[in-house]
Amino acid sequence: QFILIEKKTRDAKTGLLYHAWDESKLQAWADNETGLSPHFWSRALGWYAMALVDTLDYFPEDHKDRQTLIDILNRLAEAVARYQDKTGLWYQVTDMGDRFGNYLEASGSGMFVYAFAKGANKGYLPVKYKKLAEKGFDGMVKHFIVLSPNKEVTLTHICGSAGLGGSPYRSGSFDYYISEALRDNDPHGVGPFILASLELNR
Repeated sequence: QFILIEKKTRDAKTGLLYHAWDESKLQAWADNETGLSPHFWSRALGWYAMALVDTLDYFPEDHKDRQTLIDILNRLAEAVARYQDKTGLWYQVTDMGDRFGNYLEASGSGMFVYAFAKGANKGYLPVKYKKLAEKGFDGMVKHFIVLSPNKEVTLTHICGSAGLGGSPYRSGSFDYYISEALRDNDPHGVGPFILASLELNR
């Protein structure tokens, strides 16, 4: 599945993976020729990166495709790192940080931080990704964490939910991604933030 998805969704120009691919090309969000959705979504990329770095914990070391998975992780990390903002964070629509309405988003950022940190700690990724993970974690603390007067922690700027198709129909347009509601302490963001903090001993 990891190999198939990279083969079908990887963009040659950016190295990023599109949010989705419809083999039938029948969905309204799918390109008529490629079957791909129109944009890169940081949380979709983040799910893939986290799953990949976690799967390698259990993947047999002598399996013929183990190195292929590590190579995929490295290609993905290199592509994602290009779009890390100066804050250390990533945008909701990954490659369009300068487009009006786009915003820095907590779940995708947390997922990338975790994948970078664990990948470097395990030796799957070069050590430079540990520094990028630290920068991302610092950015999350500075820009997304709010402390109440009694020191309760709130993680903000989490896209509550996004997807494609369904009813009402989710088109996959840029305007669609930036219109989804933001939520505080949504598990999509809190889980990766906790995993990243453990991986970085933070």
